[in-house]
Amino acid sequence: MRTSLLLIITIVVLFISVPAQKLSKPTLLPENPTTEQEKQVVAGNVLHDAKRYDEALAIYDRLLVENPDLTVVMYEKSLTLYAKGDKTKAMETAYEGAKYKSEQLPLFYVMMASCLDDVGKPDAALSVYREAEAILRSDIGTQRFLSTVYYNIGLTYVRQKKYAEARAELKKAVENRPDYPSPHYLLSIVYNGTKYKVPAFLAAARFISLELNTPRSKAVAVIIRDILKPNAKDPKTGNITISLDFQAPTDEGEFGMYELLMGTLTTFKDEKDKNKTEDEMFVSAVGTVISLIAEDNKLSKTFVGKQYVPFVAELKKKGFSEVFGYTVLYLSGQQGAMKWLESHDAKLGEFAAWAKAYQVPK
Repeated sequence: MRTSLLLIITIVVLFISVPAQKLSKPTLLPENPTTEQEKQVVAGNVLHDAKRYDEALAIYDRLLVENPDLTVVMYEKSLTLYAKGDKTKAMETAYEGAKYKSEQLPLFYVMMASCLDDVGKPDAALSVYREAEAILRSDIGTQRFLSTVYYNIGLTYVRQKKYAEARAELKKAVENRPDYPSPHYLLSIVYNGTKYKVPAFLAAARFISLELNTPRSKAVAVIIRDILKPNAKDPKTGNITISLDFQAPTDEGEFGMYELLMGTLTTFKDEKDKNKTEDEMFVSAVGTVISLIAEDNKLSKTFVGKQYVPFVAELKKKGFSEVFGYTVLYLSGQQGAMKWLESHDAKLGEFAAWAKAYQVPK
């Protein structure tokens, strides 16, 4: 996104003038739009999607004249201003919206920080998030929004390629709200890119269970497929190479045994496996990995052990390993897996309902 020098200067000046005063602790109460106002918001959204930003803004401004406490309208207005390229006004609107205890509160913080991040001010964006964190933690009524803030701090760190810092924030996002899909998604990518294969597998599994069929779930399904891909064969001898990365990190848990095993599960076939298809071998491998991890008590004090191991243990206990495996196959591009899923539609529905309702043990 190209940004003029004048816009950069304007936003930086705004940051100096607004956060220098510190973010206001939200004390105002929002009001819900009437049925007619909701229709107008939808009309504005349609205009926004059509990139008719000025017309959408006219609707939002008219609604805010009718009732200045409609935070849902304030957020839509800031979003449209942002899309239009008027980031100064987008940030001003978000700053006003952040004075309310509303469902849009974390989104206002994200908007302010995004404006700063977009113009190359990641440290200023992080300052906004840290102030937001302090405000949200201080009020039990707003603590539920912390996960969104931690996720966006993690995202900012990823953009800076500060992956250790990103992991720390994303883990806090998961701990604060385990049913929020986005932190699991980004954590699986960060884990996978920094040699944490088993944590990447587990984070991806939890994400897929929460967001079953989206472009993001297809992306992380590929991660699981890649982690379980067969070990390479020597083209001349046919021998299989099994190697252990001695540089792999261990601060999230000891996973060397699993990493040695994973590439063999879809490679070696004994007598009982010789008639299995590649899809069946993969699904069997998923079940084996889940079973082993579910029984690993040494992980109990780690983040993975607290957040993900109980999930896969319960998944196994409920008999969902197979349906999960075929879901991963389908999402990662194996179209033949759809036939199995269609013939087990009820089981897939049970899995989806259970996964949405699952809660991490206290």
